[in-house]
Amino acid sequence: MIANKVQLTKHTDYGLRVLFYLALRSNSRASTEEIATVFRIPRSHLSKVVAKLAGNGIVQSARGKGGGIRLGKAPENICVGDVVRLLEGEEFIVNCHRPLCPILPACRLRQVMLEAQQACFAVFDSYSLLDLTSDRGGELRTLLNVSAAESEAGA
Repeated sequence: MIANKVQLTKHTDYGLRVLFYLALRSNSRASTEEIATVFRIPRSHLSKVVAKLAGNGIVQSARGKGGGIRLGKAPENICVGDVVRLLEGEEFIVNCHRPLCPILPACRLRQVMLEAQQACFAVFDSYSLLDLTSDRGGELRTLLNVSAAESEAGA
């Protein structure tokens, strides 16, 4: 049996988890330690992801008392496709250049992979962070232990 998957890196997975968590907290700040604990992921890796998101204005970070991270834009203005492109790069399905594939000049598979990637990004581009985190029933907040008060803080 052949697996039916194209897998994103942990870097992107963690980045999307950070954004989900922050979107549910509205405008209140969270620490990377808190997010790492909630998702049971290494804080050191998460810090690198957050730095990349902050460097591109997707999240804002502040140090010191009252510091932490929060969304840098409204959830409806954060395109999932943009986040995936930022964290994965443009060639996330296949990279024919590292190491350079010897059949690249005659390969037809590269075009098929590029078409598949474009189709994948078309789907990612059709969703905003708000689309993925609208939590009318409160199930996401419950699963992530985010209270309604935290969600409304600063909103």
